[in-house]
Amino acid sequence: MVTSKTEYLELIEEIRKHDHAYFVKAEPIISDFDYDQLMIRLKGIENDHPDWIIPSSPTQRVGEVATGFNQIEHTVPMLSLANTYSKEELDDFVKRIHKWTGRTDIDFCVELKMDGVAVSVLYEKGIYTQALTRGDGKKGDDVTANLKTILALPLELDLKNPPEVLEVRGEVYMPHKAFRLSNQKKEEAGEEPWANPRNATAGSLKLLDPKEVKARNLAIVFYGIAQDSSNQIKSQFACHQFLEDSGLPTFAKGHRMKTRSIEELLAFASRVEAERHSLGFDIDGIVIKVDNFPLRDELGTTGKSPRWAVAYKFAPEQATTRIREISIQVGRTGVLTPVAELEPVFLAGSTISRATLHNQEEIQRKDIRVGDSVVIEKGGDVIPKVVKVELSKRPAHSAVWRMPTHCPVCQTPIVHLEGEVAVRCPNPDCGDQVLRRIAFFASKDAMDIGHMGPKVVEQLVAKGLVKSVADIYALTAEELALLDGFKEKAIDNLLESIDKSKTTTLSRLILSLGIKHVGEGIAEMLATQAGDVDTLAKMNVDDLMAIEGIGEKVAHSIVDYFKNPENLKEIHRLFHLGVKPEEIRIEKGHPFFGKTFVLTGTLEAFSRSEAAELIKKRGGKVSNSVGKKTDYLLAGSDPGSKVEKARELAVPILTESEFKDLL
Repeated sequence: MVTSKTEYLELIEEIRKHDHAYFVKAEPIISDFDYDQLMIRLKGIENDHPDWIIPSSPTQRVGEVATGFNQIEHTVPMLSLANTYSKEELDDFVKRIHKWTGRTDIDFCVELKMDGVAVSVLYEKGIYTQALTRGDGKKGDDVTANLKTILALPLELDLKNPPEVLEVRGEVYMPHKAFRLSNQKKEEAGEEPWANPRNATAGSLKLLDPKEVKARNLAIVFYGIAQDSSNQIKSQFACHQFLEDSGLPTFAKGHRMKTRSIEELLAFASRVEAERHSLGFDIDGIVIKVDNFPLRDELGTTGKSPRWAVAYKFAPEQATTRIREISIQVGRTGVLTPVAELEPVFLAGSTISRATLHNQEEIQRKDIRVGDSVVIEKGGDVIPKVVKVELSKRPAHSAVWRMPTHCPVCQTPIVHLEGEVAVRCPNPDCGDQVLRRIAFFASKDAMDIGHMGPKVVEQLVAKGLVKSVADIYALTAEELALLDGFKEKAIDNLLESIDKSKTTTLSRLILSLGIKHVGEGIAEMLATQAGDVDTLAKMNVDDLMAIEGIGEKVAHSIVDYFKNPENLKEIHRLFHLGVKPEEIRIEKGHPFFGKTFVLTGTLEAFSRSEAAELIKKRGGKVSNSVGKKTDYLLAGSDPGSKVEKARELAVPILTESEFKDLL
């Protein structure tokens, strides 16, 4: 279990990265199972330390909203489902429903769990009017025009007397046939193929031109009702029939059933799991829902997930193959990561030829060697990993694998720092490190330089046009014309993106510098407390550790970074070339300085996130739960139970008007 708040914040940082990769980039980097384990760990920590909880914790929200489309608020929030992975957990869910309701005669509706992109579609008087993605659960991307291109989606419901308002929930997905065709076109165009159909679907919905979306041959299936002004549907099983009668695509009758029996439920799961590869589209489990809608209303939700439903996810798929070689990948901070080069094997819809081995300790623990037959797993159709070695098939003369003593890129002797599992190349000028640092600096999370993806960075570095991040801002049209495939429009687009990125937030700039152990959350803390880069550069270890959430390891890393004169020289060159981060000035004499706020209810003048930002800019802190250390509770309309807790602890409760006066 976590022993410090710093470790807690680092765990949040890790989950945030995975959230961003999955929800915004549609490029997940870990399996669903591994992600769920991180979330379980986070929830456990917050149960033990409720005073640590911060408003931006992944437990306080569903996900992130993508950019590039108008965001519209969901009339009814789109919640995510809790996951189970074993028959025992599924049995526990059924028993919980029986306990909460005081009844054992509860009907459940069981259906497929699609592996696509969740959407909410609105029909007014039977006419299709709007489609939104889940987004962060409260707001979603307006993809009305893009969904309109899906031929299976009716633009008018097949009902004589349709409801005035009908909002249905479903999943957009790419059938396997369309996926293969899409990847074939990408490969012919010299582009990187999609990893799996879900990624292809998410990427397709982000296209701004509906004509391009139509060419992707997406499909859609519906399984729920969020709003129905006629209030005629009273059960999930009846919902499927109503959707079918309306002309909306829903699950085939063999892929939905009603039952009270856990045995029938498990039999359904077993049958579907056996059929999954012949379906023609991806699923990753089944969903079990309380059938009766009024009973669902009684059971309610936890804030993020409904209590009346759960997903039973199938175990990750596995395959056996052989390790041809173990190669080394050098990251932007110099970390050497071993990678298994495999004999290609088909698994979970794609051909696998590489698998991460994480670090030397992992290889030693599993005794992985070149030439070994290994079982690989691709949980959630994402990054494969080696689960175990088939020792009975090991070659007679196999040798124990050891990490090289020198960097395979620049031949610098590697170092193993005390307290770290990873080994590193200490040479900051190592070619791979430089390449990855520049790619990270330009990435969406950091300086967000559009049209400057990894392949463009590779060309810029290979041709000697960019040797450090500051070189990006000195690029000319004549130099960009040297890049393969770069014509006038591509040159103009990249130069415009570079110029636009010069105006940025201080936290983004701090993050983009690539300081070891400094992620998005810590970058925001540093920006708020320091106010500008020069002040941050002068802070010592004690100054940094005085910032709540920053421990000794992180503080030393920051100080070491700014001790390096080359780093300071690069930062000042960025400024000289026009990069202008906003400066944050904390009002130390302000009534909010050093005070801890908790927010509840709906505010009229600004959103809660805007109010939180105003508090932070004046030196205050925002917490999620009321405790003895809370200085103020800001209460808008329809406040929750936090008001009662504040009264119990004699915490001052501010109205919005009083908050504005203090502001």
